[in-house]
Amino acid sequence: MPYLWPSSLTYRLGDRRSVYLDLNHWIGLAKAATGHRDGARYVDMLEACRAAHRAGDAVFPLSGQHYAEMAGIRDPGQREDVATVMLELSEFRTLICRSLVMRLEVEAVLDARIGPRKERYPPLEVIGVGIGHAFGIRGQLQIGDTRGSSPEEIRQQWPGGVEHHDRLLAEMQYMAEWALLRGPHDDELDDLRARGFDPDTARRGQERRAQQEREQAQRLDGDPRWRRGRLRDVVTARYVLVELFEMLQDGLAARGSDLDDAFGEDRASYRAFVDAMPSGDVHISLQVAAHSNPRAQWKPNDYFDLDALSLAVPYCTIVATDRQRAHELNASGAPARLGTVVVASPSEIVRALGG
Repeated sequence: MPYLWPSSLTYRLGDRRSVYLDLNHWIGLAKAATGHRDGARYVDMLEACRAAHRAGDAVFPLSGQHYAEMAGIRDPGQREDVATVMLELSEFRTLICRSLVMRLEVEAVLDARIGPRKERYPPLEVIGVGIGHAFGIRGQLQIGDTRGSSPEEIRQQWPGGVEHHDRLLAEMQYMAEWALLRGPHDDELDDLRARGFDPDTARRGQERRAQQEREQAQRLDGDPRWRRGRLRDVVTARYVLVELFEMLQDGLAARGSDLDDAFGEDRASYRAFVDAMPSGDVHISLQVAAHSNPRAQWKPNDYFDLDALSLAVPYCTIVATDRQRAHELNASGAPARLGTVVVASPSEIVRALGG
């Protein structure tokens, strides 16, 4: 099934490659950078990444999942070590919010099957800057006043001049981005918690999703034939109902259409709808791989992986994950279909970077 890429997603990387590293590899790089004894196997990878970054050959974007997983590192010192190497290589570049990508992929398929909606979505960059880009919000700071002046009016009237205003705002933005990536120090936690800060929010959400997969695994256990037959159909149907249904309904309403217009009565049409979505193909392929094993144990980290990889594999050039996920992905054929290199070990990453 050929992919239908969202026309509103754009790149401005030129010839540079986008390299996505999962959190385990960032931790390995941090250990290498700080001289930790467990970082020896990552020393060559760190130098290869630094060389590619210095040469302008590659960018190393973060994702929203990185920020969520970083909150799970309880030691502030370890968190800062990881954040330091993340900052060095990423320069706060981030992949666009996954839910926006899913919505735009749904729109691309509806465009092909029904026609475009009247009001189009504006162009969005796949790789932007800052945590706001990773979570689908406007993340740039602005300076306001009590008179309700616009940001540009304040900028033009700034006492120190426009250049001083811009420099101050850039410094404030940098400090905010760094604080959000690094996370709080221990002596800041009590005050932050009193203001509503909860570092476990994302993990609880992923635990709920993991529990849904455990319940689905129990249903599959009740009739093992599903694992030997139409398992992808089952996973695809749940993906549409759980992940896409609201976006699908919105897209159909905007076109004055209904589900029959989008799918018809052909079962293959349902399969083709999701298979044409690059991130949907990856997400479903990983879920199928997990549910194929009746002994698989669904944990919150599994959903961090699924969400991150379903975004990175279609929209990055090189993806480095753990050995199990790399095997599942390559066995599914999704990276080959997408033209993405998926690797696992530090030495494989060095080779993929050309080192």
